[in-house]
Amino acid sequence: MELKDLFASATSSRFKRGDVIYHVGDEPQNIYFVESGLVGLALWGESGKDHLVRLFHQGDIFGHRTLFAREKYHATATVIDASTVRVLSKDQMRSLMKGNCDLAEKLLELLAKELRQAELRQMTLSEKEAPQRIAEAVVYLKELHPSYDWTRQEIADFCGTTTATVIRTLARFVDEGLIQQEGREIRILNREALLSQG
Repeated sequence: MELKDLFASATSSRFKRGDVIYHVGDEPQNIYFVESGLVGLALWGESGKDHLVRLFHQGDIFGHRTLFAREKYHATATVIDASTVRVLSKDQMRSLMKGNCDLAEKLLELLAKELRQAELRQMTLSEKEAPQRIAEAVVYLKELHPSYDWTRQEIADFCGTTTATVIRTLARFVDEGLIQQEGREIRILNREALLSQG
């Protein structure tokens, strides 16, 4: 069984940009599967601003870690681009998992991979300079969801810097012929050179 097969009988819901699927502090009742669109996970920082820490696109599952940990949600899940999301209740999940070792192994594998990605991202934020983080974020975000025009704030949140730094750095990338900007749209002209920033 593939993880997406879990959601074959789950309720399908449509969300528009800006809709909140769950808030920080809510008790988890469901897990979610993104059929289409893009959902962001944001943390409220000490500065009083939200920080985009995770993105979920087509084929991704979210909300599961908190459900299994029996904790309240530590962040808010907000729709970034119009999305269709399948919603599986806690009770449905428990019923599907009973006596299903293959499913349990797949969920453990998913959690282990997510932990590794989180560790690598933390290392990136602590060891790389802002231009390199911004370059990698632009490439990642554009490849993740090419049709979405990422705001400078969203890019800054994702790579752990300020909006002003992103604006200055993107202007430099334009001058160097690495990207083009038109309004919010960013077009990558030289992916390899962009990723070699450092």
